[in-house]
Amino acid sequence: MSRPRILVAGNFHWQAGFSQTVAAYVRAAREADCEVRLCGPLSRVDAETARHLPVEPDLRWGTHLVIMFEAKQFLTEAQLDLVEAFPRQRRAIVDFDGHWGAEEGGDGDSASGRYSAESWRRLYSTLSDLILQPRLGPLPAGARFFKCFGLAAPVRHPLELGTGAQSRPYDLQYIGSNWWRWEPMTEMVEAAAAARPPLRRLRVCGRWWDGGSCAGFEEATLSEPGWLRARGVEVHPPVPFGHVVEQMGRSLISPVLVRPLVTSTGLLTPRMFETLASGSLPVLPVAAKFLAPVYGDEAEHLMLGDDPAGTLSRLSAEHERYGRLVGEIQDRLRVEYGYPRVLRDLLDLLA
Repeated sequence: MSRPRILVAGNFHWQAGFSQTVAAYVRAAREADCEVRLCGPLSRVDAETARHLPVEPDLRWGTHLVIMFEAKQFLTEAQLDLVEAFPRQRRAIVDFDGHWGAEEGGDGDSASGRYSAESWRRLYSTLSDLILQPRLGPLPAGARFFKCFGLAAPVRHPLELGTGAQSRPYDLQYIGSNWWRWEPMTEMVEAAAAARPPLRRLRVCGRWWDGGSCAGFEEATLSEPGWLRARGVEVHPPVPFGHVVEQMGRSLISPVLVRPLVTSTGLLTPRMFETLASGSLPVLPVAAKFLAPVYGDEAEHLMLGDDPAGTLSRLSAEHERYGRLVGEIQDRLRVEYGYPRVLRDLLDLLA
């Protein structure tokens, strides 16, 4: 029997975290004894993503279809009909934002009012019986756990990168868009200023951090113009496709910021693993304490806790000690959350 050929459908753009996740699927496919391509007829793919990922125009190439959803219901009526080209038992939904089983539409939908929880339920029920969520918290009826994300190679050990200004020009930075993250980001900046000695080399890269907001999602992308710059934070555009992990490694410390929906459901996100792979020391706010089972016992040393400034001071002053600790987490997750393992888990679910 020939190896499985997975077509992945989604709303792909180069600034979306899950586009880079699928890029990792493509790279890991051979080791997992399968093939992975983007499903052209059932996807929205911007030009930049199409430069980096294989887009398959022929539905007949695929043996299985995986449809990934974040905030948008992107399939047209004509595309919904095309889904029928795949037997129902060979289709799966990856529900990144936990729409299935939610009492409301989700944090993106509550900001725009576009979709209801019932509309998501109807859509998913039409498409597949296999609803997959990367959810560490209790799963809703009808959903199954799939980790979705993993630790992509290469993984940089924190001590490999050193602490010199040439390789580490920043003490602390966050790479990602401001999507319900303004408050935790400002708390992080204030903690950096209160650390002893203060962490002064700060950077944020992404959209909606300096006063601009996303139309229809003003509450989710709220920020105060000039607040970050006034406190010495460099504000930069999003990092180009494929360079997120590399750029994270330019900082000694990188926080894992989570939005309210993620906190309340225990959903995994790409950034939780990208940060760990980068060689920067990940720090976890109280809202991300549900990650402890993934990071393991070492996670308690990376928690900001009740004294965020003290935690940042400790990580900065004892970088070598905590770099070794993060290396131990990396070693374990290479096996448990390596992308070949992630794909094999997906194939088992589709079997």
